[in-house]
This record gives sequence, structure tokens and C-alpha cells, in this order.
Amino acid sequence: MSDLLREKRIELILQQLDELPTLPAVAVKVLEVTGDETSSAKQVVELISSDQSLTARILQLVHRADQGVRGEVNSIERAVVLLGYEAVRSAVLAVSVFQTFPGAAQQRDRAVEANFNREEFWKHSVAVACCAELLAEAVAKKVKTAPQPVGLVRSAVEKIDPSEAFVCGLLHDLGKVALDAVFPKSFGKVVEATDLLRGNIADLERSVIGLDHMVIGKRLAERWQLPTLIRDCIWLHGQSPSALPATLRNPRLVNLITLADLIVREQHLGYSGNYVFPGSRQALTEAVGLSVEHVEDIRRQLIDHIEPRAKALGLGETNTSELYQQALAQANRELGRVSGQLVTKNRKLQMRAKFFDALSTFQAELGPDARPQGVLTAIGQTAGAVLDVRCCAVFSIMPGQAYAEAMLFDEQGEVFETTLVDCPAPMERTRPGEGPVLSAGPEMEWLVGAISPRLPHENRYWVPLQADGQCIGGVVWGAPRGEAERLSPQVQEIVTLATGWGLGLRMAQIREEARLLAEQLTDANRQLHNAQNEILQSKMMVSVGEMAAGAAHEMNNPLAVISGRSQLLVSQLTDPKLKAAAHLIFEQSHRLSEIISELMDFAKPTPAKPVVIEASDLVARAVHDAKMQTDPADRSIEVTMEDVPPVTVDVEQVAAAMVEILDNALHATDAAKGHVAIHGAYDPVSCRVVLSIADNGVGMDEHTLRRAFDPFFSSKPAGRRRGMGLAKALRWVQSSGGAIRMESELGRGTRTLVLLPAAQKPMAAAETDAVTPEWRAAQ
Repeated sequence: MSDLLREKRIELILQQLDELPTLPAVAVKVLEVTGDETSSAKQVVELISSDQSLTARILQLVHRADQGVRGEVNSIERAVVLLGYEAVRSAVLAVSVFQTFPGAAQQRDRAVEANFNREEFWKHSVAVACCAELLAEAVAKKVKTAPQPVGLVRSAVEKIDPSEAFVCGLLHDLGKVALDAVFPKSFGKVVEATDLLRGNIADLERSVIGLDHMVIGKRLAERWQLPTLIRDCIWLHGQSPSALPATLRNPRLVNLITLADLIVREQHLGYSGNYVFPGSRQALTEAVGLSVEHVEDIRRQLIDHIEPRAKALGLGETNTSELYQQALAQANRELGRVSGQLVTKNRKLQMRAKFFDALSTFQAELGPDARPQGVLTAIGQTAGAVLDVRCCAVFSIMPGQAYAEAMLFDEQGEVFETTLVDCPAPMERTRPGEGPVLSAGPEMEWLVGAISPRLPHENRYWVPLQADGQCIGGVVWGAPRGEAERLSPQVQEIVTLATGWGLGLRMAQIREEARLLAEQLTDANRQLHNAQNEILQSKMMVSVGEMAAGAAHEMNNPLAVISGRSQLLVSQLTDPKLKAAAHLIFEQSHRLSEIISELMDFAKPTPAKPVVIEASDLVARAVHDAKMQTDPADRSIEVTMEDVPPVTVDVEQVAAAMVEILDNALHATDAAKGHVAIHGAYDPVSCRVVLSIADNGVGMDEHTLRRAFDPFFSSKPAGRRRGMGLAKALRWVQSSGGAIRMESELGRGTRTLVLLPAAQKPMAAAETDAVTPEWRAAQ
């Protein structure tokens, strides 16, 4: 599949977001007004008062908030004054987002099993919002108290509004709940695999669904016309400061949301579905402009800050919130349906007035960042009324593509089908002298053959849309004979209208190409960052190998001389002290020779010889060898396996690697109370067996965890360990096509995941989601 075809498939997936309702118009306007420093309270009052449901919610919030309000508050004017812009903005956005997605009770009523816990997800989102608000307040206070040079104005990039930070934190993971709403089966598999592998949920989203929640959230924010800063935080949060685009408007805010997400996940508040976080907390803290002490102080007061905000937003009363969400969502759907009908009828009346009014309407429909699908929709809704046809098809061909995207519209101007059609060759500009209304000849057979059964009448006509000497799209419809004669008096108007259509479509195609390129560059940047780490690790391994080879070559002969002479001295000396000293020289030279041999084994390991073995047998062998190597004392080793298939590995190397991991676990636990648990499971997405080795030992700090697999690194006192155990274990497991991941917390133990290739085929494509009518019906 070509990159462009893959991108188009992703676009079809993204179109499923259109099934979600949009934010109410009044909510979008309230967010815009409350974010404008020049707006007045009167504007906010008028907007909220125009929506009865929103008015009732704001009045309800006044009595829930701890504002010391006495008596009844029955006017929206007083409510806005008491709550302030910040609380109104947060309340409007929270209510609007919650009404868009089903609550916990509705989630349980779905036909599929819900692996994604909505209630815990919203707890996480509110916690991140509160943490971001506290961080923003700390940054604002630090900037305000910091000395400034005389005559200089503080840079706008330093300013972060706490209310804006709260909103960005609340919506940073919006794409996850959108994925769960539109693709429940696929996202359920992603959540299940992430919990098993303890990995990055975004990686599994791209593997199973085709794109991650950051892009989904960004596209949904664009559809809802949320501010650019909120879109950037949804799209780019989670990246390290050095990986952010240089043209980003407010990188500090994005870093602040990333830091807030990290702090909340460290506190285990709610459910985020992510166990891996690229970048370090220290780098994020420095990028935001705070000290470690500031962050620790915010972490301690976070819980107390969450409870009143959640209560004020009505998030703590599950049953009441669910009833309110259902009523509000139903009212919004009904208003949206009625509003859509009125807009459609009004548009059709205006378009029938005359062609230039239709062109004006078409241009008004397009926003500054309209996408090709939106332009096609606008063309289809305009063409049906202007051309006075019952049903039509509008298609788009981006230059360089070998396929067209076609959308079919019914009599009401609504889309009833979207499809991709192979295009055999680029279509050239129509010949001079031919009118814009043409009978669809052989050059259009590739498209007419695909859509003809869905169009009325036998004769096919079309209006081409052109740019840069090529056809970039067109409108096709069916009509009885004499259609060209019927429209001939309106040729010039049709030419003008088609020119406007073509210009709007080409501009949207250019923006789409730029948007896709930006997303591809962001993904390439992420992959480059990961590849650089792998290259550094590989270079380090090469350096160790070269050093080991050089050491062996240069030191073996001197060591042989030292060993031989020391043995001779031992046999000849009679003084006990001198004889003991000579014996010590011999022992240490022998020890140095062992170290060199160990380095050579690490630098040039024996090539893996994979065979098929039961995972349980492999674990049993490793446990036996570990017990023989280390006295387990009273430590218990518990082994559980969940229907795990065989694995294909080098038994000797992988068993030795697990022995190294078990040896570390046994040494880290208490002799009397130590416990080591080995759990085996299977991940059908990656076709890997996951062996989890968890202990209740002393754990590791962040520095030790980051360097755990570095050769020669050991947190033990000098002389106790050589620091090669885990480095060799990683080398052996990787030789068999596996991987090792480790997570640890000081004082709470360590969990090591050994991922091994299963001896069976990966999950078939039929078992995952596909964009087909049958698949959509199953969802």
C-alpha cells in the first residue's frame, strides 16, 4: 500500500469522527468570548441566557461551588460575577465535552465489553487540569516576582493563563475518549494490550487502528474549532521539550501540560492508559521554568485542589451527572437536527435565487482551514440546488494520486456514500470550445462505472474542476436527454461557479498536503529521536567490544607472565607473609583473566540458535538455575501462566538472561519476607509472550533505572558486582528477537518484562478493525 493510499485510508477512518456531535454553537461562542480580554460580562450573560440547559447548569454550579454564597441566586448576571470567567469557561467546556460522549453507565450498556474506564479517565483528565492550573499559577508568580531589565517588556511566550492551562489539561487526552466512542472494539484491544505490555498506548494505537489519540484529538479539536493553543496541547503533549517544532506558538504551555500529565500519572490519579513516558521530569521542569521544590509543593497540594474543582463541575456525582448528560445530549441532538434542516432549506432557497449567491454561500461555508472533504460537501450541497438535479456525485483527485475520492449526495444535499475509485491516468484540461456541461464520455468511464448505479436516469453529465492544467475534480449527475440544452443559457454562470469550486478545492488540497506533511514530519521526528537512542546504545556496545578485544590482546600475555611467576614464587618462598602475598597476586591475575573472558563473551556472543520450547518449561529451567546460583532463603517464587503458547528462542541464552533477572530480584528482596512473582501472558497484537518478573524488594531510583542495562554499571558497592548481568541479559534476549522492559520505584520493588516471540502467526487482519460497512455495523 502506497503512502498516499495509506493516508487516504486514515482519512476514511477520521471521517468516522463525523458521527460524533459537534460542540453547541453557544458553547463555542462562550469559549471565544471568555478567552478575549476585551470582552464584557454582558456578552457572556447574553450568550449563556440564550441556552436554557446551559443557564440551568451555571446556576446549579453557583450553589455547588464553595463561594460562600448566601441565599438563592436566580439571575445569570450574578452567577457569572460570582463564578468569574475562569469557572464559566471551565464549566461550559466540561459540560459540552461530557454531553458529547456517553457516561460510565451508558458505556456499560454498549454491546461490546468496555475495557476503557470512562469514569477513571475523566478523573485523570480533571487531575491533569488542576495540576496544570497550579503549575501555571506558580509560573505566573515566578515571572511576576522575577527582576526585569529596565525598558524591556516581558515576552508574551512567558505568559501562561492558569484558566487556559486548566482547559488544555482537561482536554489533553480528548482523542482517547473519541477513539473509544467511535472504535470501541479496536480501542478495547489497544487498552488491553497496553495494560499487558505496560507500554506506550500511542504506539499500539498506531499499530492496531492506524493512528494515535494525539492526531485524533487534534482533528476533533479542529472540527470543533477549538483555539490553536488547545489543539497544540492535544496534538504534541507527551513529547520531550527538544522534540517540539521550532515554530510552535507556545512550547512552554505544551511542556507544562506534559509535566502535569507526568505528575498525575506518578500519583496514580485516574486512568490514562499509558505506562511509558519519553523524556525526563527534570528536563520538563526546566523547560517550564520551575524548580524541583516548586513541583514537589504542587504535588503535595494537588489532591486538595482537585476535590473542590471536581465538585464545582459536578464530576463527583455520577448518577446526577449521567442523567444530566443524557438529557443535555438528547436536547442538543434535537436542536442540531432541527437547526440542520433549517440551514439546509435556507441554503437551497438562496442557491436557487441566482448563481452568484450560490458562489457566495459556497465561499461562506469554507473556513480558513477547510479540508477537501469539507469542500466536497459544500460543492455537493450547492450543486444539487444550482443545477436542479435530484442526486449527484462530487469527486476530488489530488495531483500525483492514482485514485479519486467521491462523495454521493441525495436530494436533500446530504452525503449517503463516500468511496475511493482508482483513476487510470491524470486527467487533462478540457479542450477549448467545449462548454462546462459535458456528456460523460470514455474518459470518465472509470468513475461513471463505479457510481452509475447510484445515479438516476441513463445519461451522465459532468462539470470539471480544473487547476494548473489538470482536472482536480468534478460534479457528475444523471439526467434525461436535453440536459446540456437546458443549462446552455447559464453557461457563463456555471463557468464562474466551477472556477470558484475549483479554487476552493485546490486550496484545500494544498492545505491537506501541508497538514499531512507536518504530521509525517512529527512522526519522523519521534522515530528519529528513538533511533538516535538505539544508535547510541549500539555505539556503546561496539566500543565495549573493541575495548574488550584490545584488552584481551594486550593483557593476556602480561597476565600469563604474572600468573606463572606468582605460582613459581608460591612454590619457592618459605616466609608465610611473602608466600601469602604471592598467592594473592596469582588469585587477582586469575580474576582479571576471567573479567577479560567475560568481556569477550559480551562483545562477541555466540549466535542465537532458536528452537521452539514451552514458555512454562523455559521459566521452570530459569527458576531452577537461579535457585542453584543464589540461596533463596525464605523468599517465595510464585509462577502463574495464562494459556501461553510456545516461544521460539535460544534456550541457553534466554534462560541465562532470566537467571540474571531472577538473581537481581532475589538479592533485592528481604531474606525472610521476600517474594518474587513470575506471570506469563500472551499478546495477540504483537504475537509476543510476556513474562513479568516482579519483586517486593528495595527498588531503584530514576538514575539507577535509566542505567540498569549499561555495561559496567552497578548500584552495588565497589567490588561486589561487575555490572554486566543485565547488559548480557538484554544482549541474549535481543539475539532471539525479544526485548526487555523494566519499571521500578524506590522502596516498592521492581517489575521486569521479558518479551519473547511466540511460535505462531500474528493476529489475522480479519480479527482487527477494517473500514467496511460490515465492520461499522459490528461496531
